[in-house]
Amino acid sequence: MMYLPAVLLLSAVAASPAQIANPGFEKLADGGAPAAWTSAHGHQPAALTTEAPRSGERAACLAGDGQPRAWRQTLAQPATRVYTASGWFRARDLSLGEKGYARFYFHILYQGRPYSDATQIYRDLPAGSYDWTRFSVRLVPQAQWPIEQIWVTVAAQASAGTLDFDDLELQPATPLGGALAMEWTRGLKPRVLADMTQATPAAALSPRLRRGHWKVIEYEAGDIQGKMVWASEETGAPPLTLPLNATGWHAVYLGLADPASLGCRVLARLTRDRAYVPRMRTRGALEEVLFGVADLTGQSLHIAQQPDGMRTGCGLAYVKLVPLMPEEVARVRADRAKAAHRRLVATIDGFSYIYSRRPTTEEDLLLETETYRDSDFGTLILQMSGADMVNYPSPIGEMRGQDLDDFARRGDRFYAEAIRELAAKKINPTKTLIEGAHRVGMQVHVSVRTAAWVHTEPLTDFFGSRFYDQHPEWRCRDRDGTQVARMSFAVPEVRAHLVSVLKEAVAFGADGANILFARGVPVILYEKPFLDLFQQRYQEDALKLPETDPRVRELRAELLTQFLREVRQMLDEEAARRSDGKRLALSVFCLANEADNLEYGLDIRRWAREKLVDLVLPYLGAGGGKARAYDLAFFREVCAPAAIPVKPTLVAWSTPDLDAMMRRAVEYYDAGADGLTIWDANSGADRGDRWAVTSRLGHIEELRRLADEGAPALPALRFRRLGDLRVDGRYSPNWGF
Repeated sequence: MMYLPAVLLLSAVAASPAQIANPGFEKLADGGAPAAWTSAHGHQPAALTTEAPRSGERAACLAGDGQPRAWRQTLAQPATRVYTASGWFRARDLSLGEKGYARFYFHILYQGRPYSDATQIYRDLPAGSYDWTRFSVRLVPQAQWPIEQIWVTVAAQASAGTLDFDDLELQPATPLGGALAMEWTRGLKPRVLADMTQATPAAALSPRLRRGHWKVIEYEAGDIQGKMVWASEETGAPPLTLPLNATGWHAVYLGLADPASLGCRVLARLTRDRAYVPRMRTRGALEEVLFGVADLTGQSLHIAQQPDGMRTGCGLAYVKLVPLMPEEVARVRADRAKAAHRRLVATIDGFSYIYSRRPTTEEDLLLETETYRDSDFGTLILQMSGADMVNYPSPIGEMRGQDLDDFARRGDRFYAEAIRELAAKKINPTKTLIEGAHRVGMQVHVSVRTAAWVHTEPLTDFFGSRFYDQHPEWRCRDRDGTQVARMSFAVPEVRAHLVSVLKEAVAFGADGANILFARGVPVILYEKPFLDLFQQRYQEDALKLPETDPRVRELRAELLTQFLREVRQMLDEEAARRSDGKRLALSVFCLANEADNLEYGLDIRRWAREKLVDLVLPYLGAGGGKARAYDLAFFREVCAPAAIPVKPTLVAWSTPDLDAMMRRAVEYYDAGADGLTIWDANSGADRGDRWAVTSRLGHIEELRRLADEGAPALPALRFRRLGDLRVDGRYSPNWGF
C-alpha cells in the first residue's frame, strides 16, 4: 500500500484562515487605489465609485470601455479547505459583446507546484441591469498540496455600461454530506491505498491487456505513486477484494481512473453490503468521488465491472480512507435517523435498467435500490414497464420480447433475455426491488403507465400489448373517428385489467399503488363506449358539441374518478388481507396545473375531497400539457386541507445544470412543495457531483445555502506518469497517432 505523505498536510492544518482585506474598498492606498488591491496581469486597473455603494462610502467599479479591467488581491498561505466566495454586484446597462466577459475569478496556487497545477474557478456575472445582487462560488482545492496563495479577482471586458462590486467575502463552505474529503476534521490526514495489486485474487491481475483480467498500470499523479487496475468494456474481469485493514467509522473515497478517456464506471461495495453501487468518472483523467461513510471494522472493499449489458471501461487508482472523529460519527448517525429529510420520491421505470445492464441475479438487481441507502429518498415509484407490460411471469401482464429472435435495439434483446433468465431462476425483478427498497428504508408504490400499450414501428413487435391487439373495439378514437393508440378508461374491462395488474404487483409486498397519468393522456376521447355513456347521461351526441363543453370533461372526470375508486377498493381489500392495520397508499402522477388536468378528466379537487389519493406528484412537460410552470398554489389549496403531500417532479436526465436544479428545488419548496420527485433518479446517481446534490435535496436549509454557493466540483488530478511514459510534458506521447 502507498500512503500520501503527511508532512505536506500537517503544514496546511496550521495555516491561517483566508480573509479578504479591505473587502468593501473603503481604505485607500497612496495614489487613490483601494488598499490591498492591484490590477491583474493583462488588465487595466478598475475604478471606484461613491454612487450608492452597497455599504460604506464607496464600491469598486469596472467601466465598459472595451478594455480588460480588474481588481485583484493575493491571499497568502490560507488554510487548505473548501471555501465559499461571495460578493455583491450591480450592473447598469452592462454589455459584454461577443468576446466580452465579467467574472468573479479565483486562482488557487499550491506550495512547490507549478502554475500549471493551479486550480482555476470562476462564476460568470450576467450582463444587463440589476441592483445589488449577491453571487457566490465554491472553491474546492486539491487536497494533496497545501495552498500557497489564492488570487481573488473581479475582471471584465465590457463594451458598454458598468459593473460595480462591494463587500467581498471568503468563508468556509457548507458541507456536502461528506462529498469532499476536506469536509472532515481529518480530511487532510487520510490513509491512501494506492497499490491495487494488494487486491485478490492475484491471478486476476495482469501486466498486459488480457481477457478476464485487470491490467495493472503504474502511475504518478500529484503526490501519489501507485498501481491502478483497469479493464476495458470487453475484458469481463472478475470482482476484486481489497483489504482495508481499518477499524471504526471512515469516509471512503475512490480515485476513478480513466487515463485514455474511454469511460470509467466502477461498481463498489463493502463486505456486509447486499449489493454494489456504481461510481462514474465525469471530469479529469483521475477523479475522486465519495463511495460512502461506514464502520469499516471487519470489512474489505469489493470492486467490479458491470458484468453484462452496455459496459464501459473501469479503472481504480486509489482508495482514500478518512477516519471520523466521534462527534462526526454521532452527527452522521443522527442525520441518517431524521425521517424529516426523507421527503424525496424516486422513480424506476422497470425497463431501462434491464435494457442497459442485463441483470440476471438478485445482486445485480439490488444495485437499483442500494443506491438510495442513507439518502433523502423515502418513496420509490416502481413501474413494471408499461400499462400491462411486466418483467416477471404473470397470468395478467405480459413479458415482452419472448417470442422474438430479432430486435430493433440490442438493449431490447438484453431486456428480453434477462427477464427470461431471471424467470428461470425464480427471481422476480419487481418483488426483488420492493424488498431491496424496504431494506434501505423506502416505501414502494408499484405503478402502471396508463397509456403505454403500443409503440410506433419498428418497435411494435416488441412493445405491442396482446390485450390492445385483441380489443380494437376498446381503443380511443378522436372526434373524426381516427383511432388513437390508447385503451379507453370509459370501458370497465380496461379499468379492471389495469386494476388486476396493480393488484398482482401490490401483493409482492408493495406499500401502495401509483397511477402514472403524466405519460400519455388522454385515455378517454370519443370512442363508442364513451359516446354511448354520454348519450345515456345527457340525451345528446357528444360529437355535435364543442370539445370545451363542460359535460364532456365532467363525464371523463367521473370515469377516471371511478377508476381511482376501483384501485382504492383493491388496495383496501389487500390491506385487510394483510391485517397489519396499515393503509396502502394511492399516489398519482398528474399534470402541472388544474386546467391541464381537468382537460383530460383528472379532477384533483374531487380526489382530495374523497380522500382517494395519499400523494400527488405533478409533472411538468407531460404530453398534452400546456402549462409552462407548476401551479403549486393550486395544489397547496386543494391538497393541504386533506393532508395530502404534493411533490413536484424534476427529471434527472433533463436537468444537467446542477445550479439550475438547486435553484428550481428551492423555488418549489418556497411555493409550498412538501418534497420533490426525481424522475429516473438513478440516471446520474453514479456521478459523484450530481449525487452529492440530488441525494440531499431533502435537506432544505442546506439546499438553500448550496443553491447560493453553486454546485460542487469534485477533485480531479492529472497523471504525471503512466507506466514508463511521462504524460504531462510539453510533448504528448499521443501526437504521433
